[in-house]
Amino acid sequence: MSAECSNTSNKTSSRTLTSRQREIVRILARTAGNPIPVGAVSEKLNVSSRTVLRELPVIERWLDENDFTFIRKPGVGLSLEEGPEAVRLLEELLEIGPSRTDCSQKERRRQILGELLFVREPVKSSVFLSRFQISEGTLARDLDALEEWLSSYQVHILRRPGVGILLDGTETAYRQAIANAALEFMDGGEILRMLRSGADEDVSASSRLRKDRLFSFIDPQIVAFVEQILADTEKELGIKYTDSGYMALIVHLSLSIERLRSEEKIEMDPDELGRLSELPEYAVAEQIAQKIGARFELSIPADEVGFITMHLSSARIWPQTRRTRTQLQSVNTRQVVMSIVDRVEQELDLPFHTCSRMIEELTSHMDSMISRLSMNIQLDNSQGDAIRQKYPDVYAAVEHACELFREKLYIEDISPSEITFVAMHFAAAAETLRVEQKRIAVAVVCPSGMGASRMLAANLIRSLHQIEIRQIMSAFSLEPQKLRDDGIDLVISTVPLEIDFPSVCVSPIPQTQDVMVITRALEGIRSRRTAEVRPKPKTPAPELNLTFDDVCSLTRTGEEIAQLLHSFQIRELSGIRQTETLLGQAAGVFADSILSRQVISQDLARREGIKNTFIAELNLHLLHCRTSAVSHCRCAYIKLDAPFCVPEGTVKGAILLLAPCTDENECVEVISRISMLLVEDRRFLQALQSGDVNEGRALAEKALVKYFQNLIIKRKGDGTL
Repeated sequence: MSAECSNTSNKTSSRTLTSRQREIVRILARTAGNPIPVGAVSEKLNVSSRTVLRELPVIERWLDENDFTFIRKPGVGLSLEEGPEAVRLLEELLEIGPSRTDCSQKERRRQILGELLFVREPVKSSVFLSRFQISEGTLARDLDALEEWLSSYQVHILRRPGVGILLDGTETAYRQAIANAALEFMDGGEILRMLRSGADEDVSASSRLRKDRLFSFIDPQIVAFVEQILADTEKELGIKYTDSGYMALIVHLSLSIERLRSEEKIEMDPDELGRLSELPEYAVAEQIAQKIGARFELSIPADEVGFITMHLSSARIWPQTRRTRTQLQSVNTRQVVMSIVDRVEQELDLPFHTCSRMIEELTSHMDSMISRLSMNIQLDNSQGDAIRQKYPDVYAAVEHACELFREKLYIEDISPSEITFVAMHFAAAAETLRVEQKRIAVAVVCPSGMGASRMLAANLIRSLHQIEIRQIMSAFSLEPQKLRDDGIDLVISTVPLEIDFPSVCVSPIPQTQDVMVITRALEGIRSRRTAEVRPKPKTPAPELNLTFDDVCSLTRTGEEIAQLLHSFQIRELSGIRQTETLLGQAAGVFADSILSRQVISQDLARREGIKNTFIAELNLHLLHCRTSAVSHCRCAYIKLDAPFCVPEGTVKGAILLLAPCTDENECVEVISRISMLLVEDRRFLQALQSGDVNEGRALAEKALVKYFQNLIIKRKGDGTL
C-alpha cells in the first residue's frame, strides 16, 4: 500500500462511488497483482471500453486517497498492486454503508479492536479513517482508549507512522483479550441463543454475529461440542459450574480450539503450570483436552491443559462429596450481596439498593470470589492503597460488612485484596449517587405535555448532565405548590409561563443561547442552595407488588402501544405548499368520515395556534393533539413530494401523532415516546424520510417495548424509568 495520507478531511468513502465504479474496483480486487485489460472489464460489466475509461479517474482518486496502489499499464491493462490482507480490507471498505459509518463510539471501537486482534500484520490507519469517516484525532483517541483496556491483558498497541497499527502480546494475552472482549460486548445468553438457533428465525442474526471479526471464532458446531463436553464432565466428575463460569468456559474453549487449529499455541511459565497442576481442576482439564484432541485430531500440550485449568478454577466447580463445597452450593450469593449492601448503605447513608447494575455485577463477582477463597486461590489487587486513600469511608464500611459474613461463607479470612475488589464496586456507585444528589430537579413543560416537551427532555438529558428531569407535563396542569412539594427546582418550558415559580423558556431543540439561559438559571439555584439547606422530598417506600390499578394502567398502556404500532404508516402527499394545507391533508390520514376529518383538522389547528410545531433542526412539523375523533393512539409520517418553505426553515415532512381525549395519561405517554425517539435515534427519522415503513416500525417497536418493560419495573418499585 502507498504511504499513509495525512489529510483526511477530503477522503472519499465507498458511498461516493457509483454502483458501476464499485463493481470495477471489485474486479480489480479479484485480479489483484495481475493486470486485466480494459476490454475484459467492460465485457464483465456489459458496457463499452470507453465507459470504463470514463470511470477510471474517479476510481483512481478514490484508491489513492484510501492508500491502495493502482497502476495503469498502457497496452497491458489495469492492476491493483496489493497483497491478500489489503485486498480483504478493500472489499470490506466497499461494503461499508451508512449504518456502518454512522456507528456509535463504542461500536466503532469494538470493530477496531476486533480487526486488530485478528491480524498479524500492520493495518494502515487510513483503513479505519475511511471506513468510519473519522479524523486522525478521533482515531488517536479511540486507540488510546483501546490501549488502556488492552493494557490489563498485557497487550500493547504499536503505532508506526508510514507502516501501520499492530498489537503486541503473547498468545495467552491475546486469548484473554479476545475472550473478554467478546463477553463484554455481547451478552452471553444472547450469544447462546444465536448459536443454538439452527434454522430458526434467529439464524440471520447468528450469521451477522459470526461475520464480525471479534466473534469470528464462535462456530455453532464447536459450541455444541464444547457444551456436550461440559455436560459430560459435570456428570462424570460430580462437579458444578456457575452460570457465568459456564458461559465464559464456552467462549474460552471455543477460542482455544480455533487458535489451536490455526497453530497458535500458548506458552505458560513452568512455575505457574506446576501450581495449576496441583489444583483439583487440572484432572478435569486433562479430560477436556483429551476429548478436544480426539475430536479435532489435535495434539494438546500441557500448557493448553494449564490454560483450561486456569479458567476452570475461576468457574466455581467443586466435588459434591466435599462438605465445604457442598455448603457453598447452598449459599444464595444475591442474599449475601444484599446483606452487604444494606450494611454499607447504613454506614454511608447512600441508597445503594437503587443501583441495580452494581448489584448484578457484585453478585457475579462474589460468585467467583467465594469459589476462589474456598480453594485458597488469591488474587492481587494493586489498587488497594489508592482505594483506601481516596475512599476511606467506603473501604471501612465494606470491611465491616464482610466481617459479618465470613462465618456464613464458610471462609476463615477475607484478604484486603478481596475487600478492595468489593470496595471498588461500591466506590464507583458512590460516585454516581453523590453526583445525583447534587443534581437540580427539573420539570419540562409544553402546551400539551406530549410532543415538544418530550423532545426537549431528550435533548436536555444529552446535553445537561447536572439536571434530573423528574416530571414532563402540560403547561395547563402546573401548580407551583405541588412543584415545591415534589422537590422541583426549575421549570423548563417551550412556551412562556406566568407562574410564581423559577422557569425559563427555550426551543424544543435547545440552541446555544438556550443552553446559556438554562445554565444561568442553574447557577442561580446553586447559589441559593449554599445559603439554605432544603429538606429532601419524602420518597414513599417502593411497593413490591402490583396493585389492581397498576394492572389496569399497564393493560391500557400495552393496548395503546399495540394500537399505535398497528396504525403506524408512511403516507405520501403531493401538492402541499403551506402549513394550513398540510394540516388539512394530515387530518384525513386517520379520519373515518368527513366529520372526523373536520374534528382532527380543528384540533391540529388549535394546537398549532398555541405554538408553532415546526422543528427547524429536523425540517419537519411535529403535528400532535388530543382529539375525540380517534379512540386509540395513532402515528404516521407525512412524506412530501416536494419541500416547502416557512419563515423558520424548510419543511420536508411531518410526524402525525394523535391521542384520544381521555382522563388517563397512558395515551399521552405512549405518543410522547415517539417524540423522544426522533431525538434519541436518528435512524428513526432516516427510515421515515426514505419511506422504509418496516424499519421505522421496528425502531418504534423497540423503543416502546423498552418503555413498557421499564414501566413494569417502576411499578414494582425495583427501578426507575
